[in-house]
Amino acid sequence: VMKPDMSSIEAFRAKEAEYGERAGELRGVTEERDSTRGQYDELRKRRLDEFMTGFNIISLRLKEMYQMITLGGDAELELVDSLDPFSEGIVFSVRPPKKSWKNIA
Repeated sequence: VMKPDMSSIEAFRAKEAEYGERAGELRGVTEERDSTRGQYDELRKRRLDEFMTGFNIISLRLKEMYQMITLGGDAELELVDSLDPFSEGIVFSVRPPKKSWKNIA
């Protein structure tokens, strides 16, 4: 008569329980990561929106002020990289009356 080894079934059940715990931990950490990533993306979008609002206001005021000071000149603020304004910065260009455009460093 053959006697089955019951210890292997118990070992399987223990490993199965451990797997369930680990899978639950992974789900929790993944949800936390996704939530944090969502907050990060929202903050990046808000930073970009607020920056662009301010940039556009400053650019318009600069243009008006330069035209008033030079009696007809032109000035411009431009993003070096319009897709990622924070990577390369901005360029400030002026054109005095009856002259060509110059970049101001």
